[in-house]
Amino acid sequence: MPVAPQVDPILGLDSFFELLRAMKAFKLVEYYASCFARNGNTYYSLTLGRKLIMTCDRENIKSILTNMEAWPIAGPRLYMVLPVLGPHSIFSSNGPIWHEARSTIRPSFTRDQVADLAWFNKHIDNLLAAIPADGTTFDIQDLLLKMTMDSSTDFMLGYSTNSLLQTSPEGSQFLSDFDRHYQALEPFSLRRAINKGAKDSSVAAPERSYIFLDELLKLNVPEEYVIDQILSIIIAGRDTTAIATAAVFYYLARDPESVRRIREEIAQLGVDNPSWEELRGMRFLNNVVRESLWLFPPIPLNSREAGKETVLPHGGGPDGKSPALVPKGTPVRWSLYSLHRNKEVHGPDADEFRPDRWESLRLGWDYIPFHGGPQICLGQQFSLSQMAYLLYMFFKTFRGIEAHEEGEMLLHYQTASPWKEAIIESNRLSNGCK
Repeated sequence: MPVAPQVDPILGLDSFFELLRAMKAFKLVEYYASCFARNGNTYYSLTLGRKLIMTCDRENIKSILTNMEAWPIAGPRLYMVLPVLGPHSIFSSNGPIWHEARSTIRPSFTRDQVADLAWFNKHIDNLLAAIPADGTTFDIQDLLLKMTMDSSTDFMLGYSTNSLLQTSPEGSQFLSDFDRHYQALEPFSLRRAINKGAKDSSVAAPERSYIFLDELLKLNVPEEYVIDQILSIIIAGRDTTAIATAAVFYYLARDPESVRRIREEIAQLGVDNPSWEELRGMRFLNNVVRESLWLFPPIPLNSREAGKETVLPHGGGPDGKSPALVPKGTPVRWSLYSLHRNKEVHGPDADEFRPDRWESLRLGWDYIPFHGGPQICLGQQFSLSQMAYLLYMFFKTFRGIEAHEEGEMLLHYQTASPWKEAIIESNRLSNGCK
């Protein structure tokens, strides 16, 4: 397997400090992309004395995501997530416990639940009402983070934190506690915030036939099990949906022609509140969402540790195209950012915003913004529906959106420290989306 050239071949301190500089400059995914350009699509390096395999190879990523026995949740990643998400979370468990947790969560994301958009209207209305009517600059990422917390708690618990309204002390405190303790990874405080929010909210539950918390309580499972599942879904869905949507606005603010085409498609449909089926039929709007997820997958980096001696399809041999032996305990990190933007596979415009590519492009494992295999994101259709519905309502209300700050997208990588694993390895736009 190719080895990244290093000044310090014992501890890899030079790689460690390069990593620190990249994180400080909000250039982590770009840093790894440059490493792939120098070293090939699969290579290994040392960081603080530990061997790490990096890959953006499609077959390697597919092999990892489809073989849970060889690539379980283990090692530092498990130690990081266990105190926060508990032992019953789909992000901290393997085997029968993982299967049980996934079976528990799956009913929340059936077609009936995903297609029910009526409950989401009030959260969109709250977001649109928070946008300045006089055209002054605002940070839509901040509003989206509040909205997705409001909608996530509404959907999962039957009440909303209503942080966009800032009228509920419990909701405002919940959001503040959640952000503070999640960023600092203070697990017990975070879990207390979730528990307190579930018990003490003064916001009345909406009239809906399905509420995840109610269904969990019917199972007569321990309180800790309930908290593990709810916390897992909120952490997984809140940031990823908000930041993915912020990225769409980032690109559209710099592409007025795409905005014009979206508004034209909205006018052609001519309804105030489109159904799920009608949204799915909006070809260009959905291509814009696909394209944004192509360029900016909300979880651009992920990792596993080999649970036993195993083999990756590529990375061995002089050209890196032969199978590569991976010893037990070896961590592997992969980049969806680099997988999607691979110009050798997808052509010279792979890193350009071009929604029309999806008129003819049909991809399998070359495009996995929600990952793939048995661990594919259960909430992907839920997230896509929310994104499409919000874009529809936004551009039905506003004629356009302009970028206040020119320049490239800077990504704030969410992790506790550069050598530890993140709970959910997601990004935020470091300067917001103004």
